[in-house]
Amino acid sequence: MIRLLQILLVFVATNLFFWPFELTALPGINTKMMLAVLGLFLGAAELVRRRSIQIPRELIFLFLLAGAVSLASLISITLNQTPDGTYVSYIISFSVWLSAAFAVCCMVRWTHGQATVRLVLDYLVAACLVQCIMALVIDTNPSFAHWINARTAFGQDVAIRVKRLYGIGALLDVAGLRMAAVLSGLSYFLSEIDGRLHPFRRITYIICFLVISVIGNMIARTTLIGLSLGLGFMLMVFLFKRSEPGSGEKTPIFLSWFGIMLACIVLCVILYNNNPSARKLFRFAFEGFFSLAERGYWEVSSNEKLKSMIVFPETLHTWLMGDGYFLNARYDINYLGHSTDQGFYMGTDVGYLRFLFYFGFMGLIPMFGVILYSAVVCMRHFREHKLFFLLALLVGLIVWFKVSTDIFLYFALFLSAAALQTDEDPVYHSGPVPAGGDGAYPIAQS
Repeated sequence: MIRLLQILLVFVATNLFFWPFELTALPGINTKMMLAVLGLFLGAAELVRRRSIQIPRELIFLFLLAGAVSLASLISITLNQTPDGTYVSYIISFSVWLSAAFAVCCMVRWTHGQATVRLVLDYLVAACLVQCIMALVIDTNPSFAHWINARTAFGQDVAIRVKRLYGIGALLDVAGLRMAAVLSGLSYFLSEIDGRLHPFRRITYIICFLVISVIGNMIARTTLIGLSLGLGFMLMVFLFKRSEPGSGEKTPIFLSWFGIMLACIVLCVILYNNNPSARKLFRFAFEGFFSLAERGYWEVSSNEKLKSMIVFPETLHTWLMGDGYFLNARYDINYLGHSTDQGFYMGTDVGYLRFLFYFGFMGLIPMFGVILYSAVVCMRHFREHKLFFLLALLVGLIVWFKVSTDIFLYFALFLSAAALQTDEDPVYHSGPVPAGGDGAYPIAQS
């Protein structure tokens, strides 16, 4: 019973981290900030336990990169005389995410004895599943939706205005990016064909993958990036990776996928044909596929809008240092007031272009560096799972073609898990593991 309560507590903490929200009773303080405070105390306790104050070199370099993003933002808005300080505090946001992630991973280790890649992913999968279920409940139960909206704040007014599905803290492209990252992680473990993945766990992962794919796309079609990348990766592994001689592992894997997908398709068809609300959600989630089937070509309304938002900087100054605008929709770069207009500067929502217009390559390069180096550090410390982090990195970089939301929080969990590993931790591996490593982190596998 105590263990179940521990697991439930870790699950709640993971939700509060991955899908943060504010309570109306505590305006300005979200659940991520609360966990970050806890993370500071747990970090201090960990230093006392290890009797060491050595700071990993990788962490110092990440802080320098995050600080470079904030400095680039400050330089841009100062030179351009603009009031848009959106990314000036990026170093603070970076620190809050990292501290909150450390708190979550400490709780995972407290419950399971270690914080491994698979354990962290399992909690993220559970968090995504609950958000998918909550989104459907909120959509079908107005009284419950009113109760939630009256007590929490996480930008759901925007989702309500555009008539989109949302969970508690999960909405629009932010939810799409995070669910896409989780789907990429699931696809990595589902690609195992050498018998390491227990059949029951495989079936559970397949069901989770399909549920998050379907409902996640109803919340945000950005989820399709993770779905496509994950399916493509699994297909390549299934076709080109050889299983152990005589193991015959590919046949049961294929049968598991075939049976569960067939049941999922049948259920979706039944819902589509008998429930008008479900039909509307399916047509939104898979608009491109319906367009292809009904009109013979792929078309998604949001992608068509995105094409009209491709606007490149026209001056070398903007390319290098930006115009100092990120949020407001005023096209006049000499505008010095506070804009309450809807939309984005230069009318573009393309992530890379918004960064360029805000602080140019001066800020885009360190911003890219934060994400890239986070992935590299994770690959270095969890060497058996390099492809896991490479898939997540690809998700983040691809999503930036659509929107400017940040995937660092996903890597922050695994950076924290790496920091908590010790030489005495039991590890999961299936072959020889290279020894050694850089910085204060030990090399660990999960």
